[in-house]
Amino acid sequence: MDKKKGLSFRGGRVAAFGAAAVLGATGHAPAGAQTTDTAQARASVDTEIIVTATRREARLLDVPISIQAVTGEELARIGAVNFSDYARGIAGVSFLDNGPGRNQIFIRGVSAGAEVDTGTEATVGLYIDETPVGEGSSQPDIRLYDIDRVEVLRGPQGTLFGSGSLGGTLRVLTNQPRFDQIAGYLQLTGSVTDHGGANGAANGWINIPLSDKVAVRAAAYGIRNAGFIDDLGGEKNINEEKTYGGRLAVRFQPVEDLNVTLTGMYQDTRIGALDQATDTFPDLIQDRSADTPYRDRIATANLRIDLDLGFGTLTSSSSYFDRRRRFSNDIDHFLGLLNFVGAIPFSLGDSRLSYPSTSKVQEIRLASNGDGPFRWVVGGFYLDRDDKVGQTINPLGVPPQARTGDNIYYEDDRFGAKQLAGFTELSYDLTDRLTATAGARVSRTRRSEVRVTDGPFLGGFSRVSGRFSETSTTPKFNLSYKPADSALLYVQAAKGFRIGGNNAGLPPCGIGCTIDVGPAFDSDSLWNYEVGAKFSVLDRALTVTAAAFRIDWKNIQLNVERGDGFNGFLNAGTARIEGAELEINARIGDHWRFGGQATYTDATLRSVAPGVPATPGQRLPQVARWNAAAHLEYGRPVGGDGYAYIRGDVQYVGPRVNSISAAPLPIDDYALFNLKLGLNSGSYEFSLFGKNLLDKQAQLGRTRLDGVLRGVPVSLDRISVNVPRTIGLSVARSF
Repeated sequence: MDKKKGLSFRGGRVAAFGAAAVLGATGHAPAGAQTTDTAQARASVDTEIIVTATRREARLLDVPISIQAVTGEELARIGAVNFSDYARGIAGVSFLDNGPGRNQIFIRGVSAGAEVDTGTEATVGLYIDETPVGEGSSQPDIRLYDIDRVEVLRGPQGTLFGSGSLGGTLRVLTNQPRFDQIAGYLQLTGSVTDHGGANGAANGWINIPLSDKVAVRAAAYGIRNAGFIDDLGGEKNINEEKTYGGRLAVRFQPVEDLNVTLTGMYQDTRIGALDQATDTFPDLIQDRSADTPYRDRIATANLRIDLDLGFGTLTSSSSYFDRRRRFSNDIDHFLGLLNFVGAIPFSLGDSRLSYPSTSKVQEIRLASNGDGPFRWVVGGFYLDRDDKVGQTINPLGVPPQARTGDNIYYEDDRFGAKQLAGFTELSYDLTDRLTATAGARVSRTRRSEVRVTDGPFLGGFSRVSGRFSETSTTPKFNLSYKPADSALLYVQAAKGFRIGGNNAGLPPCGIGCTIDVGPAFDSDSLWNYEVGAKFSVLDRALTVTAAAFRIDWKNIQLNVERGDGFNGFLNAGTARIEGAELEINARIGDHWRFGGQATYTDATLRSVAPGVPATPGQRLPQVARWNAAAHLEYGRPVGGDGYAYIRGDVQYVGPRVNSISAAPLPIDDYALFNLKLGLNSGSYEFSLFGKNLLDKQAQLGRTRLDGVLRGVPVSLDRISVNVPRTIGLSVARSF
């Protein structure tokens, strides 16, 4: 096996973990870890992008599915540190952003609403290299340092990626150890956020070949953002963020045809409060009775073994994922209602929750080598996942009690899932231009749950358990035609599914409850039908990708408000989603670069189950009909070895609604503008950036909560907001 095979190294990129001095940027600032030398910086836009979305290497232009890839160099140009920094530039992608670590991603309008922190499975699969990390509905927000590329696969990916890839799959692929050089990189950044304060960040990586058969690569980062939300009581910047993390990879190649890579990653995020304004928008103020801190710890480990057998490559991937979230909710407005009606004699509001989750995954697959007319992938997959949802509620200022019955409310819900699946995908060249592809995945899932509740609010001690199992089949059919080497047309039909679950942590219907969602909900599934085209002309000076699709979604898992302050899931009916996506990237002369995307998505309910407070024709939540993004960059050589550029990005998201309900709340449209000036000179990089330069206060999400606060009936809007204008400076050195 060639030592670079499957690793997609960008040759010519040299960096170092050296000294640099800077007063420098923010966690909202440039990723920086994608440093290039001057020649590479000028050429990176024109380089052919190699992706592995089909479990084998292929040119992006040759992959007959709707896929967009963002290289590490492009992430650095954007200044992307987390998901929200680049997501608006991806066609077909929308998201709910409540702050770092609390994102919910949607692709092609497959949205079940604001499911964050409910424990249900997401509609988009998320992978870090080979490790699936899409636990729950609130996807982890891994910081984008030392990244090779991000691949966004639109439409269901049930054949190769299985359950949870209902709307699509997002893959973050890190740079791997290399044998040919000692290399490293260091970036220090600093910035100031309006309505907030000073921010700072540092990141770096180093690559060390220990021999011609062993290499090590390590990355580390630390971020402090001052926050920009104030408490009504006078406390400033309550949503301060502190994040640190790192990654270590060891690569071993004892013989030419065997490659072994062991990778571990850890990230710890602590936030003082959600990025929400409470009933004060556009003023960045929260009215809260209790502190709402949030902590999110993520750890992964993966052992990947690739063996070249000549006719095919055998890959074994063994993964471990551990995520532990702890946070507090301010529920005084809700439980104050019980005070108001005399049900309880004191104020409640200290609600503490924990969401630990662990999973162990083993995948083995064999993919054919070569460019013959018949190509195939066959594999097996095993998942063992354990989740827990824990919650206690007590009077304000009273911590959780050791004896479960001494808490006003105590809930401990433990559920597990075991899944065994087999999959295959076969492609055959009917002619030298026409290729047919078919695939299928059969999954057998078993779930179990044990739920313990206690405390006077729930009527004392109770323990219940249950089990269920299901088998799902997700086929795929694709026909592609290449009228020229730089053009591709395709049609595809593919199915996706999402396993069912339980309404963990919900008490029985009580005062004000109008919808009893039940203890569990079943799987949902969809069929996606699409046609697409890709072409590149003028020596790759212009590349265009377009797709049109229709999705039929049945047995939808939807998050509904019960009417008593609690949300739960039920199977609510069917929906149809129709839309189109367009991406353009262009090189204009020697100095100009232009690119952008436009997406149209019409996502509506077609039928609803009895009792669901909605009507056919209502729009699915959190999805705009229109969103678009564009960037323009001008760059030129400076001096003997320098390269300077200026880049502007504009991102637009149209109006949406917040939920499926009798009266969904509207969410306003918004447009954000970013600007960056950069200079690469030898081994140094300098950049000056402005994010959200026009200081637009955008509505990213919205909920309304009714209750009683401090003895007065209230109806509170909680609006998730973006980071205000941030101006910063970054300096980096590589060698």
